[in-house]
Amino acid sequence: MAKISKYSIITKLTLLCLFFSCTKDGAYSSANGAGGSLARYTISGNYLYIVDNQQLNVFDISDPGNPAFRTSQQIGFEIETIYPHKDKLFIGSANGLYVYSLSNPESPVQEGAITHVRACDPVVANDSVAYVTLRTGVTCGGYQNILNIYNVSNPNYPSLVRTVDLKSPYGLAYSQNALFVCEGENGMVVFSLADPYNPKRLKELRNEFYYDVIPYNEMLICFVSHGILLYDISEPLVPVLLSGILR
Repeated sequence: MAKISKYSIITKLTLLCLFFSCTKDGAYSSANGAGGSLARYTISGNYLYIVDNQQLNVFDISDPGNPAFRTSQQIGFEIETIYPHKDKLFIGSANGLYVYSLSNPESPVQEGAITHVRACDPVVANDSVAYVTLRTGVTCGGYQNILNIYNVSNPNYPSLVRTVDLKSPYGLAYSQNALFVCEGENGMVVFSLADPYNPKRLKELRNEFYYDVIPYNEMLICFVSHGILLYDISEPLVPVLLSGILR
């Protein structure tokens, strides 16, 4: 596996292309930003959404060279992550999961929320299910290392369906029938989503310290302790290591 000395530059370019949804010929598309579950900012349509510890900040990026601040609103405390899906934002905090509607993209409105034990809180979601990892730690507090599966079919009333024990969960992502959960020094776990509310552990990849993952077309971009690993996930349940950008 080749190591690239200009790791930091390449990493930043990779992230920028994902964030602004570059096409293969380099053209810009603002329809969807591709970000990981640990992200504190995301794109939906022509808007950029950024969370800080307590607020959700909205920027109009219809002109990417001149982003314009629109609104800021208090949404809670110890806000950690933000994840978009269609007309929704799923926001994770140290104490719960919030669902916001983007029916008015300049002024998101909370639809529902559900609390959980204090912990670090990455989240990914689709129309009916949200996956949240909770991890103990110095900055997160808490006492559980788990994967929570929520029914979000009615975004006004998210409900906890199942909890799966983990070792040290970090970021996560799903692609078709597979869920990928980073477990830090314990590698990455691949779950089958044949039943989306009851993930089944299939395999573990243990060659690095895995922090977060981003599915992008048929590729899985894994952020690991020494850089980035790229997997072919044309068959999501059978990820194949392609290459890496390592320090």
